[in-house]
Amino acid sequence: MRLKSFRVRKFRNVLDSGWVDVDEAVTALVGKNESGKTTLLEALYRFNPAHEASFDVIDHYPRWIEIPDRKAGVIESTTPIEVKFELDRGDVSVVESALGEGVLTGPELTVALSYEGRWTVTIPCDPQKAILDVFDRIGLSATNRKRFGKAKDLKDLKDAVVNWRSQVDEAPEAGIPQALIDIEKEVGDMGDEAWRVAWGVLKPRLPKFFYFSDYSQLPGRVDLRELADEASQPGGDGFQTARALLLLAGTDTDALSDETYELRKAELEAVSNELTRQVFEYWTQNPDLSVEMDVDKETIDTPNGQRAVARFLETRVKDRRHGYTNNFDQRSAGFQWFFSFLAAFSEFEGSENPVVVLLDEPALSLHGKAQADYLRFIDERLAKEHQVLYSTHSPFMVEPGKLHRVRIVEDRGPEEGAVVSDSVLARDPDSVFPLQAALGYDIAKSLFVGGDNLVVEGTSDFAYLTLVSDRLKQSGKPGIDERWTISPVGGAQNIPTFVALLGSHLDVTVLIDSSSKSSAVQRLNDMVASGLLEGSRLVPVGDALDTRNADIEDLFAVEDYLGLYNSAFDENLKESDLPEGERIVKRIAEHRGADFDHGRPAEVLLRERDKVLDGFSEVTYERFGNLIERLNATLA
Repeated sequence: MRLKSFRVRKFRNVLDSGWVDVDEAVTALVGKNESGKTTLLEALYRFNPAHEASFDVIDHYPRWIEIPDRKAGVIESTTPIEVKFELDRGDVSVVESALGEGVLTGPELTVALSYEGRWTVTIPCDPQKAILDVFDRIGLSATNRKRFGKAKDLKDLKDAVVNWRSQVDEAPEAGIPQALIDIEKEVGDMGDEAWRVAWGVLKPRLPKFFYFSDYSQLPGRVDLRELADEASQPGGDGFQTARALLLLAGTDTDALSDETYELRKAELEAVSNELTRQVFEYWTQNPDLSVEMDVDKETIDTPNGQRAVARFLETRVKDRRHGYTNNFDQRSAGFQWFFSFLAAFSEFEGSENPVVVLLDEPALSLHGKAQADYLRFIDERLAKEHQVLYSTHSPFMVEPGKLHRVRIVEDRGPEEGAVVSDSVLARDPDSVFPLQAALGYDIAKSLFVGGDNLVVEGTSDFAYLTLVSDRLKQSGKPGIDERWTISPVGGAQNIPTFVALLGSHLDVTVLIDSSSKSSAVQRLNDMVASGLLEGSRLVPVGDALDTRNADIEDLFAVEDYLGLYNSAFDENLKESDLPEGERIVKRIAEHRGADFDHGRPAEVLLRERDKVLDGFSEVTYERFGNLIERLNATLA
């Protein structure tokens, strides 16, 4: 069962978040402080928490609407969280085992939870199929089936069975039909409604939600007696993190307390080696560190006045660069956090039950490069087994190549509350700053380490080229060469300056609209003439279309681009509505009587890429393929 989307309503500063689509692997909630990111994660956590947590009207209901809603009597029935799941083959199988094949009419389960703790469940199922399955299992004859012709659901069927039994009991001399015995056996333990039966077998399969915000810091020194106490909940305190640490290393307190020195030392060394291997697979800030575990003894006074020996687990870190060891507590805050994080999450790995991991502002104490290590940890370790949702306002926690995972969170005040969107067109520029900074950092970094740079006018060009190229590669056709670093520079007017500043130090190919402003094209031609840019590396879009006037949007078949445009602007334009001409964006602008934001159709492709790419015609793919071939040919 996979989390597909969720919706939060009337929970803290959220009035209605709208449906938030969840990526199948990792989803990033991006926004500034106090935007509502934490609120969203906490509401989702309370849907089916791994540890005890519930909704509370006093703590959670929006205060500014509480009085009118209480007077209206709607508070308790309000559903602060509603969740949609996509059922997998195993989920479908357990429902079919209970109700029969074909009862489910769709692979989706929708569940809402109210403040008073009531579930509202929507399962697409056909109760008539469940009834027919009962008939088929017992081989009920056509004549006997007529007795149940008016049954709409299982309750009707059971009522009809009871009625049949009454008729038989009134005339016992006729005997009890075998069909009656068989059908009574089949329906005896079944519920009254098909959807309730389905919910009964699906509810135990719901994913648990683990929420982490203030990660339990691993103590550098732990009393093994306290470590053996199982009272703490996972993630609840530092002792639980220490227990998770031992679980990660495959040992326990008994092994570490062994009186035989060689056995205890061997176990400690094995633990140390395994922890070093796991931690430093993802921690690259200082590769000269290693983890060392030890057990210290200390004589203590017990409450009954006697003396006893207590053993303490010591977590130490050896710094080979500087030739010393110190206690884990004395290492940097970033290293302590990363190490504790790895230990805490090890509890969830390998779990047979589905788990959705919720992380609130993780890795803030880490250096930007270490945050990249952490993202790699999420992708390579967590997301392979569990869906992950995390909130952030750090640009280092946004992957420029995976912007489809990003959801923007904004608090729009008491009238709207906090809302969520997968569009980067946020009202508040501070909300999208992490995305802008991440893109800027990625471009700047790649420019000075990459040898081959493809300069394009804007982010729309970047989106169109990369997404269509990925689909071409999936179908076995050539796409954008992996050696390219694609750099959008914010418009045709910026290209000459960009090339003038960096072109003499880097290998640069420029893709420019054939219809771009003449001044920019002229300046680029002048640069070609003066030897600052190779002539073969100035590529007009029109080269792929054998025309002098073309924008990148003209690579799309007209009906394909109009599909993007109509989705972006909620219109229904057809080609017959447009005036004649070569450039599709100019034809649309003339029809509208004004220009339009060319980035919004690109956002549609970015947001709904699989569905949109599946609908593109071969003409579109052939034109993009021609342009990509032309660009790749300029590589040295």
